Amino acid sequence: MPIFSPTPLRLVASLLTLSAALAGCGGGDGGNGGGSNGTDPTTSPPSQDESSAVKHTPMQVLVPAYFNPIPGWDDITKGAKAYPDVKITAILNPENGNFTKENSQFTAAINAFKAQGGRVVGYVMTDYGNRSMSAVKANVDNYLRLYPGVSGFFLDEMAAKSGQLAFYREVYQYIKSKDSGLQVMGNPGAYPDPAYAGITDALVTFEGLETDYRQINPQPQNTWVYDKPTTAQAMLVHNAPTCAIMQSALKTADLPRTHTGLAYVTSLEYDPRSGVGNPWASLPSYWTQLLGTVDALNKGQALPAC
Repeated sequence: MPIFSPTPLRLVASLLTLSAALAGCGGGDGGNGGGSNGTDPTTSPPSQDESSAVKHTPMQVLVPAYFNPIPGWDDITKGAKAYPDVKITAILNPENGNFTKENSQFTAAINAFKAQGGRVVGYVMTDYGNRSMSAVKANVDNYLRLYPGVSGFFLDEMAAKSGQLAFYREVYQYIKSKDSGLQVMGNPGAYPDPAYAGITDALVTFEGLETDYRQINPQPQNTWVYDKPTTAQAMLVHNAPTCAIMQSALKTADLPRTHTGLAYVTSLEYDPRSGVGNPWASLPSYWTQLLGTVDALNKGQALPAC
């Protein structure tokens, strides 16, 4: 089997190792990814800066599915079947996006997942705007040619500062020229320059430790997120060891202040200080409860027992 990249979030080691070097995402692990001003979002009321005109859409699940089709993708598909009201998007990442041949097991996994209502986006590493444009475009073309089941792209290691906007605008326009319906997700891992919201359909504005996510707060510097639907903003949280902690993180994402509609929380660990760990090596231990929690939050029901 080929080696698969473990993460869009700065990890560049193989799936076969549990040690990974964090490659980027603009400060998702413990830096300024939360944009906190010290206010606890679980107790503070929404600010008047939040736009009441933007609809709070149901929460969805975004899975960094950087693992082999079997059994990982089978479990994603089973989850989609068990919770048909929860929209799930899986990030496909064969060989860290560097592939020239189809993997028939991935094709079968994609088809089975989509048959249960799932969506698939292809992983594309951008190296903060330093990867050659020709390589990025070739990567996009290979997905469309070999895995036509993808409905969009996940641009990993996205820059966060305005100096790289032209690079990402060209990538966005290239993808949309192929099919205007293709979704473009960017992963700076932190709140980027607001202009990035105009050249993506969704942004990962937090990627990192669950303990850091507790203080997530777009205000006061990043109130531009309220101009978009909640599903235009994603969080990817790791080091959440228990089901109860996972539920707390999802409740934080669901707050009006936090305004985040694409979410993923895992019990798997990564230590940003030592570079040890791989949070995207498999699904979390509480995968089924995670889906049940999202379903309950969307329906205003009691959360499932842990």
